[in-house]
Formats: sequence, structure tokens, C-alpha cells
Amino acid sequence: MTTNLPPALPPALPPGLPPGPPPALRPLTLAVQAVVLVVAEVVLYRTYTGHDAAFHWSTHFLVAVIVTVAWHALHLRWRARPAPAQLLSVLGFHLVAMAPDLLFRAGVAHERWMDVFLGHISSHYIPGGDRTWLALAVLAVLAYTWQLRSGLTPAPASRPTAGGAR
Repeated sequence: MTTNLPPALPPALPPGLPPGPPPALRPLTLAVQAVVLVVAEVVLYRTYTGHDAAFHWSTHFLVAVIVTVAWHALHLRWRARPAPAQLLSVLGFHLVAMAPDLLFRAGVAHERWMDVFLGHISSHYIPGGDRTWLALAVLAVLAYTWQLRSGLTPAPASRPTAGGAR
């Protein structure tokens, strides 16, 4: 019994990418970023010593993780490849989220307008507090990981069919 089906096509890489993981996801790249992120976050945590570090640092860190994941998910969707600085962007968004605390140390009182810094004020008052932020961050990372794994191979509709038609 013979069939007229075309042979199975191997998964194609997005245009312009060399074989192997994309540059943003190479193990050495991620390892260097992880070391920088951990060292920087330890320093940031210590800046909150005496200012209820767990309450302030963790809230802004978790919000930064969620915003980073959203940013990377959009980039992957639009550009069909992972954004650079996968882990360092967490640090960047964390610095944005905690900018009002840096201003506070310089003598600027907290005001409602500071919510433009990733919800700096109101993020502390979400029901459930940091547990809610942690749950949202874990869900966001899991969703992005799923998107990343499925986003690195083209959708079946973009593969050529028999006869070369799409």
C-alpha cells in the first residue's frame, strides 16, 4: 500500500539563526547573566536593610520578573526569536520599579504619581501581598517557557507543503 504523502519535513530554523540555541539562550550567556543578576540583587536587597527589606525588595523584584516576562513574550511573538539579555532585563526592570525608593533616599517623599514606576506604591497593597506576586511570577515564567519552547520552531502553516504552495 503506497501513499502520495510528501516525506516529513524536519523542523526549520527561523531565518538567520545558526544551528543550536539562539544567542540569547546559550548556556554561557545565561550563566554570566545569572551571576551578574544574583550579585546585583544581593546588593539591592542590602540597600533595604533597616527598611523592611523583605516587604520592599521582594515586591519590586517579583513585579520586575512579571514585566520582564511580558516584555520577552511580546518580543518573541513579534520578532520570532528571544530577546537579548534574558536575565539582565530583570535587573533593569527591578531598578525601574525601585526608582522611587532611590529618590526617597535622596529626600523625595513617596507620592501616588510614583506608580508610573511599575506600580511602585500600589504594588504593595495587592490582596495576598507577595504570595500573590510570587504566584503570578511563577505562572508568567511557566507561560513564557512554554511560549519559548513552542516559538522556536515555525508553526506548521509556515512550512512548505507538497508542491511548494503555502
